Amino acid sequence: MSAEWEISDAAVVAQLLGLLARADAGTGASVLALYTTARPALITDVHADAPQAGIVLAKPCGGMVGGALVLYVADPAGAMVMAQGMPRWGEWIAGDGAVLARFDVTDMDHGGGIRVIGGTTPEGETSPMLYPGGLVQLGLVALT
Repeated sequence: MSAEWEISDAAVVAQLLGLLARADAGTGASVLALYTTARPALITDVHADAPQAGIVLAKPCGGMVGGALVLYVADPAGAMVMAQGMPRWGEWIAGDGAVLARFDVTDMDHGGGIRVIGGTTPEGETSPMLYPGGLVQLGLVALT
């Protein structure tokens, strides 16, 4: 007998719907904050890094499409980049300010938890170089 748990598709969908509901809690919109610094080791590690950009999500912030959670942005044109650099990681911050998740950030050609469009990815890198005043767009998010 195996000691591992198996989670049904119905349970996964319920968890993802719960995550969406939690992200929309509070009066504000949830945000995907992108950072150029080293990612903290644990989600409970507090940091004082300023985000390079904040991709504001719509409210509701997402939905289920074909068994996957898909995020919806508030502004399809993109989010303003505030500092030069390559986004390396990010946080999903709920509408009430709670950090829900941390993830790696890459361009569309690499397998980050969040993939972004904007700038050009230098040779040998996985994330695009972004410049202040430019726009960064959410390229792909489908959590299953």
